[in-house]
Amino acid sequence: MTRQSAHAFSAPILLAVFLASCAERDTPDQLRAQLESVRVGTPPTMPANQPASEFTAHAYPVADDGNAVTPFGAPASAPNEIDINERPRQRGARQPLEDVPLEAIRLVGTLSRDGRTEALLQVDKIVYPARAGDYLGQNFGVIRSIEGRRIELEELVRNGGNWEKRMTALELQGSGK
Repeated sequence: MTRQSAHAFSAPILLAVFLASCAERDTPDQLRAQLESVRVGTPPTMPANQPASEFTAHAYPVADDGNAVTPFGAPASAPNEIDINERPRQRGARQPLEDVPLEAIRLVGTLSRDGRTEALLQVDKIVYPARAGDYLGQNFGVIRSIEGRRIELEELVRNGGNWEKRMTALELQGSGK
């Protein structure tokens, strides 16, 4: 047999096998019906519940001295050194006048509009508007009130390891009208 006659002979056989395999395929409806019969005929299986193991409490004696080690780690101790870069908890992002010493900030006026009063604060030759609640100064000062020619500030100052509140005021600079 030559190579061409072998190909000519095998091609019809392969075509017949292929077509026969396609004829035996189930339609989607037949497949759904077969799956449903399998589902109905199979009893549901649930895993058996395992009883919980008994809990046994163990006593853990701890000495009352300050050097006692516990399974939860070493006892917390107060820090000996104060981190000068530590900031007290404040709301919001850092504001531009927080890095300026209070001595370099001048109150140059106030504005009232829509029932709200804003202070005009000058640093170098730049004037910044500020409202009650804004932060300014290096001692974490927050503006508590703006009244005509005066701003009341509440600052937080370190005293030992604690933060203490201190009230400060900025007075209007210049002649004022």
